[in-house]
Amino acid sequence: MSFQRTLKINQAKRAAGDLSSEIAIAISSEEPYQRWFGIEILSHDSAAVDLSRLSDGRHPLLLNHCTDDQIGVITSVSLDADRVLRGSAKFSQSELGKEIAQDVADGIRSLISVGYMIMEVEEVEPVDPAEIGGEAARPWRSLRKLTGEEFTREMRAKYGEDFYRAGLSAQRAEDDPMPTFIVTRWQPFEASVVPVPADVTVGVGRSAGVEDPPKQVAPDTKPAVIVVQSERKIMSESSKTPAELEAARTLAILNLGENYAKYISQKDIAEHIRNGRSVEQFQEFIMQKLQSSHTDTRDLNIGMNKKEVERYSLTRAIVASMSGDWSSAGLEREASEAVAKKFARTPEGFYVPNDYFQRDFNLGTSSEAGNLRATDLRTDLYVDALRNNICVARMGLRVLSGLQGNVAIPRKATAGSLGMLAEIGSATETNPTIQQATLSPKRVGAYVEVSKQALIQSAMALDSMLRDDLLMGAAVLIENQILNGVGSSNEMTGIRNTSSIGTVAAGSNGAVLTWGNLVDLESACANSNAEPDQVAGYVINTRTRGKAKQVVKSTNLPFIWQDGSTPLNGYKVGVTNNLPNNLTKGTSTTICSAAIFGADWSMGVLGLFGAPDITVDPYSKADSGQVKITLNQFADFAVRQPAAFAKIEDLLSN
Repeated sequence: MSFQRTLKINQAKRAAGDLSSEIAIAISSEEPYQRWFGIEILSHDSAAVDLSRLSDGRHPLLLNHCTDDQIGVITSVSLDADRVLRGSAKFSQSELGKEIAQDVADGIRSLISVGYMIMEVEEVEPVDPAEIGGEAARPWRSLRKLTGEEFTREMRAKYGEDFYRAGLSAQRAEDDPMPTFIVTRWQPFEASVVPVPADVTVGVGRSAGVEDPPKQVAPDTKPAVIVVQSERKIMSESSKTPAELEAARTLAILNLGENYAKYISQKDIAEHIRNGRSVEQFQEFIMQKLQSSHTDTRDLNIGMNKKEVERYSLTRAIVASMSGDWSSAGLEREASEAVAKKFARTPEGFYVPNDYFQRDFNLGTSSEAGNLRATDLRTDLYVDALRNNICVARMGLRVLSGLQGNVAIPRKATAGSLGMLAEIGSATETNPTIQQATLSPKRVGAYVEVSKQALIQSAMALDSMLRDDLLMGAAVLIENQILNGVGSSNEMTGIRNTSSIGTVAAGSNGAVLTWGNLVDLESACANSNAEPDQVAGYVINTRTRGKAKQVVKSTNLPFIWQDGSTPLNGYKVGVTNNLPNNLTKGTSTTICSAAIFGADWSMGVLGLFGAPDITVDPYSKADSGQVKITLNQFADFAVRQPAAFAKIEDLLSN
């Protein structure tokens, strides 16, 4: 796992106006720094710092730790007597390199952040120097030593994926003792020009945690964490003056802006600071930017033209992967390599480009894929399995595609408290509770077994069948997890199992659907201030829909289910048998159905990590002449505001 720190650029060696000369940079020091797990100190003993990579004259000077934005090279480094790691860097003559060099020369950018890996850590406690040899001795007593891997594993288990963030962890009480860790062996591997430090009080900047991380270069590289900093420490310091609170608000917005520099501009940051926007308003703005960036399918496409999309054959790619001979599948191989380059991740088998999914994939209309089954697959020989309908995407669910690392989404769990005051009474600081909903990759897998003869001879038009079995199968499973996931290590936490959502009961032993049940679901959200809006609606199963068509609202009134685009209580409805109909309530055993109302379905966020990865196994079924084709897609789901959803799980609709 890689980390970053920030220091000021020393421009003493730069000639005025000369953008081609080298600059002297201070890369790191032993200044203590507060992380979520405690105080961190980078030891600058000569034996502690492994300079083998950074001193070879080839390692990069980056912009914001993004490997796609190399703006120069680190030409030399030295560990000086004052225990500061310094070096020299030369800017690239590219347009970006010249732009950043000019900003440095003008004093606009003055901070350098180092990327490093931890190999050994020592936990220590402070002692009186006199106890261990006087003033010259280091005032620490060793408690234990950990390898970098042991340290990372322990801190992640205790504080979560955000353990390396700056500031006080949400998992740590404010009066808990702060442990101190000295990094006794570490290796710097790049330096970056960054815009904003987190610590502005000591004159030496530090990065606010994990910034835009280096891209992965191998399939087993642990994803870096993309997080949004918690406000817990800022908002709980009731002793701060108004001026200090304003400085804290500004700093928090600047830190967020630094972490998400690839999605927002400096103008956005300045506007939110200037207009007095709160940190949570800025977080919501970032979330909107994340959504617009990740849901833009142009970012996921590799640029295949119409003819290339039509020529692409999933079957041909499978045969090539099975034989290892890609000579007849050049297009498919190039497409996989292009996807791998876009996501900076090597596939286990081969990647299927997003462009391909957009061809003939909308089942149901004869002008698109509706005729494929009759023309290509001959329904007298092959009929696809009947599957649960997929509906949550149509309800307004947010989808973040192409993610590469964990994403922590901020949310305000409870609002601050305000009160009426006397004319000269003292105001008290509000204390809203800030939490995070984290998306981390969960493996979604599907496979299909096809005979080698069918693949080699192309006896059937297999592409459509394989897409149906693999892609639709995975999509159905993902929706099932969105609704029902139990939140275990291997499963998402679905809406029904998200704590604090609204709950409505039909009866002690369940009850037949009534008009009141639907209104109660709506009210459960509205009563928690989640007022329904344009992306509100119900998700039910087919049994509940059938019952709604048979039950009237009340005597001499119409049926609960009405025709049109908003058939239940004036809201749209998604119907899927991914919602169970075999639940138990009291004496009603395995016959109860669930239903969900969402006042704002965009409060549910589905994250898709990377592209679908297909592997081909011609060996495990070799005795029967079959090939096992497996699709892996990594995804996760989180609810941003539980109050936006309500459930009922005891409807009798059999």
